[in-house]
Amino acid sequence: MPDQNPPDTQTDNELSESFGDLLSQYEREHARKSDEGPRQIEGTVVAITAESVLLDIGYKTEGILPLSAFQNEEVKPGDKFPVSVKGRDPEGYYELSRSRVARPKDWNALERAFAEKSTIIGTVTAMVKGGFSVDVGVRAFMPASRSGVREAAEMEKLVGQEIRCRITKLDVTEEDLVVDRRAILEDEERSAKVQRYSDLKEGAIVTGTVRNIMDFGAFVDIGGIDGLLHVSDISWGRVEKPSDVLSVGQEIEAKVLKVDSGKQRISLGLKQLQPHPWDSVGDKYRTGERVRGTVSRLADFGAFVELEP
Repeated sequence: MPDQNPPDTQTDNELSESFGDLLSQYEREHARKSDEGPRQIEGTVVAITAESVLLDIGYKTEGILPLSAFQNEEVKPGDKFPVSVKGRDPEGYYELSRSRVARPKDWNALERAFAEKSTIIGTVTAMVKGGFSVDVGVRAFMPASRSGVREAAEMEKLVGQEIRCRITKLDVTEEDLVVDRRAILEDEERSAKVQRYSDLKEGAIVTGTVRNIMDFGAFVDIGGIDGLLHVSDISWGRVEKPSDVLSVGQEIEAKVLKVDSGKQRISLGLKQLQPHPWDSVGDKYRTGERVRGTVSRLADFGAFVELEP
């Protein structure tokens, strides 16, 4: 059969792809010219809302200007204005300015940081829908879930702070940049835990806070890592339930009995900070002396009497 697509013609798909390539190249050139200095382009007003003015700037997506940028000027669809592109807003529109704005000049550095998954520094500039706007040399978006904080009050405190973050999405053509602070905090927390296990030595005396109480013992927070205080190591006397002796939130001193860095397990002891009862028996009791005690257990050969714990 004859060739349906001769070499000197292009299919609709090919034409579409070629146009798309040219358009992407055009936008990329506009977004990344760093040696030409600040430049302006002509925008045409296409729509006006109660707060904003949308302009056609020759890109795939319209640009947006706040209505306040026109002050007392009358503006209507079809009007043309010179504008500069500042970045992208969370809705995907290009943010515009009527004054000259220098284009970002460090996209190459950001691309390297993205490829190497390295940590970069940014400043949280504002809370936006779904997260934060972060200045990392260009405008980036940080989802609220990746900010490392959960409470609304804590999120508000992030604005204006310099943070360490990692780039998780980078599209230079679309000027789409997403960063993650939580991943950095989690990495730092893991490193701190490893260091804490390395620093702990058996026999050390530590201060901690009772975090959780179980039938078999209590978990104690000793500076970001948990140690297990087994019920048998709470007291020299018999303890039926750890909750009879301890309470959640209670601060205690304990002795490090064992550290297993590989399994990240720490055994703590409370009774080990007290003298062993048998160490003073020779000074307290004499043969033939009459004493009072409590029968603790009966056996075929006699009875066990507890004189003290």
